[in-house]
Amino acid sequence: MAEEFIYDVEVGADGDVSQRTWENEFGDGYVQAGGIGINTKSQVWNLTHTGSMEQGEELPLIWAFLDRHEGYKSFLWTPPGGVRGRYRCNGYKPRSVGPGLFTLTFAFKQVYTP
Repeated sequence: MAEEFIYDVEVGADGDVSQRTWENEFGDGYVQAGGIGINTKSQVWNLTHTGSMEQGEELPLIWAFLDRHEGYKSFLWTPPGGVRGRYRCNGYKPRSVGPGLFTLTFAFKQVYTP
């Protein structure tokens, strides 16, 4: 069973929902269009968490979670106002914002597995 991302992220996460489609335009203005594959819709969410790297805090747990999934292993996550699905996170960006405080930014991309 896949591990689930259960940690808090900052309010204001933004998502980008896209559909995979094809389109064929003909000279007379007629256009054919359709979806590519059986899962035509996918999401990418840009997320942030700010906190301390002290033991018992959530930030080191998130950092370890992302490292454990190595950028290619999927995990379960429920986006804001959405439905739980499988996502991957290929990298993250830590930034020092003060003594012992960091902001970690990362993006979750929706994936489909058989």
